[in-house]
Amino acid sequence: MPKDLFIFKHFMIQQSYKDVMKVSTDSVLLGCFADIESLKEGVALDIGSGTGILSLMLAQKNTALKITAIDNNFNAFQCSRNNFQNSQYADRLNAIHIPLEEFIAVNTQKFDVIISNPPYFSKSLRSYYSFKNNNRHQNNLSYQTLLNALIQLLKEEGIFYSIVPYYEQKRWSECIGTSSLHVHKILSVYSHRSKTLPYLFLYKVRKNPPTQISQHVLYIQNSEGYTKEYIQYTQMFYLDEKFRLDKK
Repeated sequence: MPKDLFIFKHFMIQQSYKDVMKVSTDSVLLGCFADIESLKEGVALDIGSGTGILSLMLAQKNTALKITAIDNNFNAFQCSRNNFQNSQYADRLNAIHIPLEEFIAVNTQKFDVIISNPPYFSKSLRSYYSFKNNNRHQNNLSYQTLLNALIQLLKEEGIFYSIVPYYEQKRWSECIGTSSLHVHKILSVYSHRSKTLPYLFLYKVRKNPPTQISQHVLYIQNSEGYTKEYIQYTQMFYLDEKFRLDKK
Protein backbone atom coordinates (compact mmCIF):
# COMPACT_ATOMS: atom_id res chain seq x y z
CA MET A 1 0.00 0.00 0.00
CA PRO A 2 1.36 3.46 -0.87
CA LYS A 3 2.46 5.52 2.13
CA ASP A 4 0.11 8.33 1.11
CA LEU A 5 -2.96 6.05 1.20
CA PHE A 6 -4.50 4.40 4.26
CA ILE A 7 -7.48 2.12 3.65
CA PHE A 8 -10.04 1.50 6.38
CA LYS A 9 -13.06 -0.79 6.10
CA HIS A 10 -15.47 1.87 4.88
CA PHE A 11 -13.34 4.82 3.78
CA MET A 12 -9.87 5.74 2.56
CA ILE A 13 -7.45 8.44 3.70
CA GLN A 14 -5.29 10.15 1.10
CA GLN A 15 -2.43 11.79 3.00
CA SER A 16 0.04 13.07 0.44
CA TYR A 17 0.62 16.55 1.93
CA LYS A 18 3.94 16.72 3.78
CA ASP A 19 2.70 19.32 6.27
CA VAL A 20 -0.36 17.30 7.31
CA MET A 21 0.11 14.65 10.01
CA LYS A 22 -0.38 11.07 8.81
CA VAL A 23 -2.90 8.57 10.13
CA SER A 24 -1.75 7.39 13.56
CA THR A 25 -2.78 5.01 16.32
CA ASP A 26 -3.64 8.10 18.37
CA SER A 27 -6.33 9.26 15.96
CA VAL A 28 -7.79 5.79 15.52
CA LEU A 29 -8.02 5.33 19.29
CA LEU A 30 -9.71 8.71 19.69
CA GLY A 31 -12.28 7.97 16.99
CA CYS A 32 -13.03 4.62 18.61
CA PHE A 33 -13.29 6.24 22.05
CA ALA A 34 -16.12 8.58 21.00
CA ASP A 35 -19.29 6.76 22.08
CA ILE A 36 -21.77 8.55 19.83
CA GLU A 37 -23.76 5.62 18.46
CA SER A 38 -26.81 6.33 20.64
CA LEU A 39 -27.37 9.86 19.29
CA LYS A 40 -30.61 9.95 17.28
CA GLU A 41 -29.49 13.10 15.46
CA GLY A 42 -27.04 15.90 16.02
CA VAL A 43 -24.12 18.00 14.89
CA ALA A 44 -20.43 17.48 15.57
CA LEU A 45 -17.31 19.62 15.26
CA ASP A 46 -13.82 18.34 14.50
CA ILE A 47 -11.24 20.93 15.60
CA GLY A 48 -7.97 20.60 13.70
CA SER A 49 -9.26 18.02 11.24
CA GLY A 50 -5.95 17.17 9.51
CA THR A 51 -6.64 14.32 7.09
CA GLY A 52 -10.28 14.22 8.19
CA ILE A 53 -9.93 10.82 9.81
CA LEU A 54 -11.84 11.67 12.99
CA SER A 55 -14.76 13.18 11.07
CA LEU A 56 -14.95 10.10 8.86
CA MET A 57 -14.86 7.80 11.88
CA LEU A 58 -17.70 9.73 13.51
CA ALA A 59 -19.68 9.65 10.26
CA GLN A 60 -19.28 5.86 10.07
CA LYS A 61 -20.26 5.34 13.71
CA ASN A 62 -23.44 7.43 13.52
CA THR A 63 -25.34 7.88 10.25
CA ALA A 64 -27.54 10.63 11.76
CA LEU A 65 -24.63 12.91 12.62
CA LYS A 66 -23.67 15.95 10.53
CA ILE A 67 -20.05 16.98 10.99
CA THR A 68 -18.13 20.22 10.47
CA ALA A 69 -14.34 19.93 10.26
CA ILE A 70 -12.15 23.01 10.67
CA ASP A 71 -8.42 23.49 10.23
CA ASN A 72 -6.16 26.52 10.05
CA ASN A 73 -3.74 24.71 7.72
CA PHE A 74 -4.87 25.07 4.09
CA ASN A 75 -3.36 21.76 3.02
CA ALA A 76 -5.08 20.00 5.92
CA PHE A 77 -8.36 21.57 4.84
CA GLN A 78 -7.72 20.37 1.28
CA CYS A 79 -6.86 16.90 2.54
CA SER A 80 -10.01 16.68 4.68
CA ARG A 81 -12.22 18.00 1.89
CA ASN A 82 -10.83 15.56 -0.67
CA ASN A 83 -11.22 12.60 1.67
CA PHE A 84 -14.77 13.66 2.50
CA GLN A 85 -15.73 14.00 -1.15
CA ASN A 86 -14.32 10.55 -1.91
CA SER A 87 -16.29 8.89 0.88
CA GLN A 88 -19.83 7.57 1.14
CA TYR A 89 -20.47 10.14 3.89
CA ALA A 90 -19.83 13.24 1.76
CA ASP A 91 -23.33 14.70 2.21
CA ARG A 92 -22.86 14.85 5.99
CA LEU A 93 -19.32 16.25 6.09
CA ASN A 94 -18.22 19.85 5.64
CA ALA A 95 -14.57 21.00 5.69
CA ILE A 96 -13.79 24.65 6.39
CA HIS A 97 -10.43 26.42 6.19
CA ILE A 98 -10.55 28.70 9.23
CA PRO A 99 -8.75 29.26 12.57
CA LEU A 100 -10.70 28.28 15.68
CA GLU A 101 -10.90 31.88 16.92
CA GLU A 102 -12.42 33.09 13.65
CA PHE A 103 -14.82 30.16 13.57
CA ILE A 104 -16.10 31.09 17.02
CA ALA A 105 -16.67 34.67 15.87
CA VAL A 106 -18.86 33.71 12.90
CA ASN A 107 -20.45 30.47 14.12
CA THR A 108 -23.99 30.55 15.50
CA GLN A 109 -24.37 26.84 16.16
CA LYS A 110 -23.92 24.76 19.31
CA PHE A 111 -22.60 21.22 18.96
CA ASP A 112 -23.66 17.89 20.45
CA VAL A 113 -20.17 16.45 19.97
CA ILE A 114 -16.76 18.09 19.66
CA ILE A 115 -13.62 16.07 19.00
CA SER A 116 -10.01 17.19 18.78
CA ASN A 117 -6.54 15.73 18.77
CA PRO A 118 -5.02 18.83 20.41
CA PRO A 119 -1.44 20.09 19.98
CA TYR A 120 1.12 18.17 22.02
CA PHE A 121 4.51 18.88 23.55
CA SER A 122 3.91 22.30 25.08
CA LYS A 123 7.27 22.21 26.87
CA SER A 124 9.28 19.74 24.82
CA LEU A 125 11.96 20.31 22.20
CA ARG A 126 10.85 21.87 18.92
CA SER A 127 11.28 20.03 15.65
CA TYR A 128 13.52 21.41 12.93
CA TYR A 129 10.53 21.23 10.59
CA SER A 130 8.08 24.07 11.15
CA PHE A 131 5.00 22.06 10.10
CA LYS A 132 5.71 19.51 12.84
CA ASN A 133 6.02 22.36 15.33
CA ASN A 134 2.66 23.77 14.31
CA ASN A 135 0.91 20.41 14.39
CA ARG A 136 2.42 18.95 17.54
CA HIS A 137 3.21 22.03 19.62
CA GLN A 138 0.96 24.68 21.01
CA ASN A 139 2.12 27.42 18.66
CA ASN A 140 -1.28 28.06 17.15
CA LEU A 141 -3.72 26.62 19.69
CA SER A 142 -3.16 26.47 23.44
CA TYR A 143 -5.04 24.15 25.76
CA GLN A 144 -6.69 27.15 27.41
CA THR A 145 -7.84 28.55 24.07
CA LEU A 146 -9.31 25.18 23.18
CA LEU A 147 -11.13 24.82 26.49
CA ASN A 148 -12.52 28.35 26.31
CA ALA A 149 -13.82 27.55 22.84
CA LEU A 150 -15.54 24.43 24.14
CA ILE A 151 -17.48 26.43 26.70
CA GLN A 152 -18.87 28.57 23.88
CA LEU A 153 -19.42 25.84 21.30
CA LEU A 154 -20.76 22.87 23.28
CA LYS A 155 -24.44 22.38 23.97
CA GLU A 156 -25.32 22.10 27.65
CA GLU A 157 -25.56 18.31 27.26
CA GLY A 158 -22.74 18.16 24.69
CA ILE A 159 -19.65 15.94 24.90
CA PHE A 160 -15.99 16.67 24.11
CA TYR A 161 -13.48 13.93 23.28
CA SER A 162 -9.72 14.45 23.27
CA ILE A 163 -6.40 12.65 23.61
CA VAL A 164 -3.09 13.64 25.21
CA PRO A 165 0.25 11.86 25.72
CA TYR A 166 1.52 10.83 29.14
CA TYR A 167 3.82 13.83 29.65
CA GLU A 168 1.00 16.31 28.89
CA GLN A 169 -1.67 14.59 30.97
CA LYS A 170 -1.01 16.48 34.20
CA ARG A 171 -1.07 19.87 32.53
CA TRP A 172 -4.18 19.01 30.50
CA SER A 173 -5.98 17.84 33.65
CA GLU A 174 -4.99 21.02 35.46
CA CYS A 175 -6.32 23.16 32.61
CA ILE A 176 -9.65 21.32 32.66
CA GLY A 177 -9.73 21.65 36.46
CA THR A 178 -9.49 25.43 36.28
CA SER A 179 -12.27 25.65 33.68
CA SER A 180 -16.01 25.13 34.08
CA LEU A 181 -15.75 21.77 32.32
CA HIS A 182 -15.70 18.35 33.97
CA VAL A 183 -14.02 15.04 33.17
CA HIS A 184 -16.47 12.14 32.90
CA LYS A 185 -14.28 9.34 31.56
CA ILE A 186 -10.57 8.58 31.19
CA LEU A 187 -9.05 5.75 29.20
CA SER A 188 -5.37 5.04 29.97
CA VAL A 189 -3.64 3.38 27.01
CA TYR A 190 -0.49 1.29 27.42
CA SER A 191 1.57 0.37 24.36
CA HIS A 192 2.43 -3.02 25.91
CA ARG A 193 1.41 -5.05 28.97
CA SER A 194 5.02 -4.94 30.14
CA LYS A 195 4.98 -1.14 30.40
CA THR A 196 4.54 0.43 33.81
CA LEU A 197 3.33 3.79 32.51
CA PRO A 198 0.61 4.56 29.93
CA TYR A 199 1.60 6.54 26.87
CA LEU A 200 -1.79 8.04 26.05
CA PHE A 201 -4.89 9.26 27.88
CA LEU A 202 -8.28 9.72 26.28
CA TYR A 203 -10.78 12.09 27.85
CA LYS A 204 -14.54 12.47 27.78
CA VAL A 205 -15.49 15.94 29.03
CA ARG A 206 -18.85 17.63 29.62
CA LYS A 207 -20.23 20.83 31.10
CA ASN A 208 -22.09 19.12 33.92
CA PRO A 209 -20.17 17.34 36.73
CA PRO A 210 -20.26 13.52 36.88
CA THR A 211 -21.43 11.48 39.82
CA GLN A 212 -18.21 9.51 39.38
CA ILE A 213 -15.34 9.61 36.87
CA SER A 214 -15.24 6.40 34.83
CA GLN A 215 -11.67 5.09 34.45
CA HIS A 216 -10.52 2.29 32.16
CA VAL A 217 -7.28 0.75 30.87
CA LEU A 218 -6.41 -0.55 27.39
CA TYR A 219 -3.25 -2.48 26.43
CA ILE A 220 -2.36 -2.43 22.73
CA GLN A 221 0.11 -5.32 22.67
CA ASN A 222 1.29 -8.26 24.74
CA SER A 223 3.94 -10.94 24.20
CA GLU A 224 1.81 -12.56 21.48
CA GLY A 225 1.09 -9.40 19.50
CA TYR A 226 -2.02 -7.22 19.53
CA THR A 227 -4.31 -7.86 22.50
CA LYS A 228 -7.85 -9.12 21.96
CA GLU A 229 -9.11 -6.00 23.73
CA TYR A 230 -7.34 -3.70 21.27
CA ILE A 231 -8.50 -5.72 18.26
CA GLN A 232 -12.06 -5.60 19.52
CA TYR A 233 -11.76 -1.89 20.28
CA THR A 234 -10.66 -1.01 16.73
CA GLN A 235 -12.12 -3.80 14.60
CA MET A 236 -14.96 -1.76 13.07
CA PHE A 237 -12.35 0.37 11.29
CA TYR A 238 -9.18 -1.57 10.54
CA LEU A 239 -9.16 -3.60 7.34
CA ASP A 240 -5.95 -5.49 8.11
CA GLU A 241 -6.33 -9.24 8.71
CA LYS A 242 -4.37 -9.09 11.95
CA PHE A 243 -7.10 -6.96 13.52
CA ARG A 244 -9.76 -9.68 13.17
CA LEU A 245 -10.82 -11.69 16.18
CA ASP A 246 -12.43 -14.36 14.00
CA LYS A 247 -9.36 -15.07 11.86
CA LYS A 248 -8.40 -18.72 11.44
